[in-house]
Amino acid sequence: MTIFDFKYLRRHASVLISMILCCLLSACSMAELQRGRTLVQLSQFQFSDGGKAIYYQLEKKPWRQQDADGTLANLIFVISGSDCVSMGEFLPQYFSGLEGESGRTRILILHKRHIFPGSNGQSCGDAFVRADYPSRWQADQLQFMRTQLASLQQQGITPRRVIVWGVSEGAELAPILAQQIQATHLVLLSHAGMNALDAYRSLATHHPHMQQGWQALQSALLTVPADQDALRIHGRSWRYWSEIAAIPQTQNLLHAGIPIFLAVGEADPVIPPGAVDNLQQTFSLAGKQIHISRFPGVGHSLAGKDMNRLPDFMHQVDNWLVETDAHKTSMH
Repeated sequence: MTIFDFKYLRRHASVLISMILCCLLSACSMAELQRGRTLVQLSQFQFSDGGKAIYYQLEKKPWRQQDADGTLANLIFVISGSDCVSMGEFLPQYFSGLEGESGRTRILILHKRHIFPGSNGQSCGDAFVRADYPSRWQADQLQFMRTQLASLQQQGITPRRVIVWGVSEGAELAPILAQQIQATHLVLLSHAGMNALDAYRSLATHHPHMQQGWQALQSALLTVPADQDALRIHGRSWRYWSEIAAIPQTQNLLHAGIPIFLAVGEADPVIPPGAVDNLQQTFSLAGKQIHISRFPGVGHSLAGKDMNRLPDFMHQVDNWLVETDAHKTSMH
């Protein structure tokens, strides 16, 4: 789910369900599960301040047997969307389509604090809301990523590509983290590529029933409360909204300096009309490239009533990773 008008989303149950699915998982045992050629493992990560969070690790072997036991080609850090939903229930099928054209792949998904294997988003709890703000996610994700990279280095493993992959709200931090860990590729799914509050404002302009929520947010942000984590606005803390409002998403993307793949459903209700066209034009005017893939007829999860384009997106990313390597070779 992304960050906009939650009353609006509740009135559109089918959209909400799709968005929750996009944000990912639910119950999975602590045991490793072998499903086809994908190994799924659930573990717990402890941060330097003593806090903890669960994470999933997927090992996807290429369909070509000669590549299955080869060196690690892709290390993918996935930053999932909003709400307190665990991704476990949707793994490994969520990544169907990413089947090894680009080589052997490891996928790591660190959840936010206070999300548990069976969390379904129905009741997030006060502890989750208090820890749910961008600077907390960024610090946690960065520590996790650096720990994983250091562990691979100690084992003498150097992935060919390090990919930061942001889903919906997770895309807000993806370009920042990609720079911090010197990632090679950036993938964004179901995001407008613009500042979060600019997107909210644009949606409120196009959908009058969202105006009241937009005005309430603007009024609430005018005064700094004594406890920034206690005051709730649309179910999120004052700190959450103030921090996410300060993220210059478009500029962060422009300054990423690595190949970017952005995918959206053309029926996504939380992407403002014209936003993706504007992003494409901004990159063109800056003399920079971004790969944008649009999927007609589907919404935030790339799935609709009669279709599911998520595997198509995964397959496109798989091939795009190979193509960026070929482009680098031709440039050299």
